[in-house]
Amino acid sequence: MDKASLDLLLGRSIRVDRGGPESKIGKLIAAKGDHFVVYNENDGMLYYKTDHIKSLTLDTRDNSDAPEDPNAFQPFIPKHIDVDNFASIVNEMMFHWVQINRGGPEKIEGVLVDANDSHITVIAGNEVIKILAFHIRNISYGQKKKDDQEKDKNSQDKSNQDKDKNKDKN
Repeated sequence: MDKASLDLLLGRSIRVDRGGPESKIGKLIAAKGDHFVVYNENDGMLYYKTDHIKSLTLDTRDNSDAPEDPNAFQPFIPKHIDVDNFASIVNEMMFHWVQINRGGPEKIEGVLVDANDSHITVIAGNEVIKILAFHIRNISYGQKKKDDQEKDKNSQDKSNQDKDKNKDKN
């Protein structure tokens, strides 16, 4: 997907890819030479590398995101990382909690601790994960999702309860 084609869709709601864990619907915020930015209410800002995108879909029947009145209320969209290349985006996310790829077996969440042209390094729990830069389809950053935090808290509570039960047996 070239930048000129993406520029025509700026501000519109699009679907990235047709299906699967990488498919997301959101508003196209920015388009650069090697990446574009999509805002999705649940996931925040998603930074996609253009060389991994199979398709973009625009529903021509949906005009809800094309304002008729330029003075009409526009919803608040958070600030995004506005740089010229994808490598610079990754460098801006250094030492933040990131999610690489949206789902499936290649989804990784953790703290980004190193990045260069060939690979990045993420710490997830007690693992140090190196990911080849070529295989990154998209990335987002921010705090760990509340659902994930609740799951972690619940599993930790269950683990503590199991330990307490084992102590009582001894």
